[in-house]
Amino acid sequence: MSTSGRLPATVRKPADRRVSRTRRSIDEAFLALLERRGYEAVAVSDIVREADVGRATFYEHYTSKDDLLRSQLRHVSTLLRADGGPSGVLDATPLFAHVRDVPVLYRLIAGRSAAARSLRILQDVLQERVAGVLDDRIAAGASLRAPLTAAIAARVIVAELAALLAWWTDTGMAATADEMQQLFQACAGPLVATWHA
Repeated sequence: MSTSGRLPATVRKPADRRVSRTRRSIDEAFLALLERRGYEAVAVSDIVREADVGRATFYEHYTSKDDLLRSQLRHVSTLLRADGGPSGVLDATPLFAHVRDVPVLYRLIAGRSAAARSLRILQDVLQERVAGVLDDRIAAGASLRAPLTAAIAARVIVAELAALLAWWTDTGMAATADEMQQLFQACAGPLVATWHA
């Protein structure tokens, strides 16, 4: 402990188990409701009733239903990784494997029957992740050929990824996660070919 009586920044307190339990309860209730009703038909009042928590408790953790979805998707977006190779293509194989595990959820968020708002949230979250990966690549010395910018590249890559997710979930997911990654690389390949060191 420092002379001020505070813990040094390098020492972290363990997470409060009650907070973790409450968040998990809210997350699970939200997912169950999504599967039964779809995104647009779920209200915060439904989530708190299903999770057996108070409305104030919900708002201690999330500002809205959209914020809850965004939070869940941010965790999932970390499954998108830079491939480490010279091409800079993202490795979405772990993301495709996750989608295969919960296809109903992704059909509701990104498929043909998805609400425009949930699809926009998915695209925004994926765009944040892809932009971060592109920024890291640029910081390491890569660049894009003009007139392409990192912001445009991130948007195009995410549009391709979202389209592939929608197609895959809507058509019964016959392709494997590895085959989906190959399709993703084929779609992103022309864009990534504009990278140069």
